[in-house]
Amino acid sequence: MNRVKKLKRDLGSEYAYQRFMSDREVSRLRRQVPLQFEDTIAASLTVGCMKINAVLFQEDGTLRLGYDVYVKDSPGSSEWICFDCPNDRASLKEQDMLAVLDRIVSENGLSYTECCFERLEGILPPDKKI
Repeated sequence: MNRVKKLKRDLGSEYAYQRFMSDREVSRLRRQVPLQFEDTIAASLTVGCMKINAVLFQEDGTLRLGYDVYVKDSPGSSEWICFDCPNDRASLKEQDMLAVLDRIVSENGLSYTECCFERLEGILPPDKKI
């Protein structure tokens, strides 16, 4: 069984791949960069407590496709924390994105299903009432 199918089976709804742009749309935008361009997520893969986005961003007047990797500090959290922006050649393909995410998880001792961060106790800011 390939890696995508295994993770989909094991994680169920905690595994999600979404593609927001086609390869053709990305190529067109890269050839004709709009004057006003904001970073745009072209594809996203969520695997449990980890997420990788393929993002189009502007650099030196050209559009580049890169990755942003996020983690959750606990499996039940609704917030994502930016963890890394690897320099891998970015792709919108699910298999390619999962391969990069698998490597980052392995290299950093992370997990798709468990919290790998030490909880730091501290003072929380007071609630602000508007």
